[in-house]
Amino acid sequence: MVCGGLLSAADAALLGTSRAALERHLEEAESPERVRRRVLHQHEDAPHTLAAISLGRVISESIMAVAITAIVFETMHGWVLPTLLSVAIAVVGSFLVVSVSPRTVGRRRPERFSVLLSGLISVARNLLGPLARLMIHVGSAFTPGGKISGGPYATEAELRQYVDRAMENEELEDTERDMIQGVFDLGDTLVREIMVPRTDIVTVTAATTAEKAMRLFVRSGYSRIPVIGETVDDLQGVLYVKDVMRTIHSPWDPSPERPVDQLMRAPMVLPEFLGADEVLHAMQTRRVHIAILVEEYGGVSGMVTIEDVLEEIVGEIADEHDRAELRIEELEDGVFRVPARESISTAGELFGLDIEDEDVDTVGGLLTKSLGRIPIIGSESDALGLRLVADRTGGRRKQLATVLVSRTPKEEREDTRTGSVPVVDPGTSSETTGQSASVQEEEHA
Repeated sequence: MVCGGLLSAADAALLGTSRAALERHLEEAESPERVRRRVLHQHEDAPHTLAAISLGRVISESIMAVAITAIVFETMHGWVLPTLLSVAIAVVGSFLVVSVSPRTVGRRRPERFSVLLSGLISVARNLLGPLARLMIHVGSAFTPGGKISGGPYATEAELRQYVDRAMENEELEDTERDMIQGVFDLGDTLVREIMVPRTDIVTVTAATTAEKAMRLFVRSGYSRIPVIGETVDDLQGVLYVKDVMRTIHSPWDPSPERPVDQLMRAPMVLPEFLGADEVLHAMQTRRVHIAILVEEYGGVSGMVTIEDVLEEIVGEIADEHDRAELRIEELEDGVFRVPARESISTAGELFGLDIEDEDVDTVGGLLTKSLGRIPIIGSESDALGLRLVADRTGGRRKQLATVLVSRTPKEEREDTRTGSVPVVDPGTSSETTGQSASVQEEEHA
């Protein structure tokens, strides 16, 4: 019983502390180097450590139950009353002495008990570790749905539930919860979903002088700009504002007329279908803050910065150079004005829908695909359970800026349960499409 209680306390202590907290406690306690290495190794190899502790606790509780039963049957006659009494004593002892009290104590001072019980933990790891791993593999082989890789430890879904419960208990703020969830979602986010599309990339040609490039930096507010040849697809490098300033204002050899192709740096080029977490790792490895994204045929599809990736975790990061962006507005009950470049998954979340499309990522793209043509103001279509209406245009090219989004009426959803986006066939519906566009133009005129 005592051994089981100590193992329960060790289990709670290991789960309730971090490596940083352990190192700080070991340093303050001036623990010997041998103890320090042992404790940190046990914490780093937590899955195997916890498996050995769990097996040791089960063995201790089993021995305790058998011993209690033997003692009770030795001192009492009959079998009904001794059996009930044995079960009662074993349950109470296991629950209070082995589970509740030790775990409570271990959670209150996890660092101290991790150090105090490190010797017992080492014994459990050495004696029971191999058997525990073997039993995990055997149990995983008989688990419905296939083997469990790595053992029965916390999955991502379980960790998300822990975060939600911590927020419900007011142990986490909303912003902290969002940041943790953002870390989980980063691996599921394709970098093309957060990139700046090629139509919005500010570029400078290779023959531009440093002085003219500096004016572009000032006007745009950017600190890094891609350098191109004749077209955007002819990517040659990336120009940094600090390199331009160093060239123009050099105290030894100022060269404002120097072309930027002599100042640019080699670009980082990545495929657009990579995950955001992979792009972040690549940027950290190469120590760059900007990457150019290309599609399957090698053409430039967009650009992403390290700030774009971090915003997926911490939320919007704005500075004095950022222009005010369009936001989602609720116009009336069930109707939202959504930026055309908002992701379709975000639009679906407004109505509790989990939607995605293999061909398009944005609300504007979904409307264009559904119509089979470029939408004009008033163009309307139903797609993926949403009713989309082209709302406003903007910019020099008068591109679609906002879309009115609402749920498709229930009766229409029941009639069109196909699960795919209705696309107008240009070969068979061009006349109808032209008529609807003409009617919409007359109405708005």
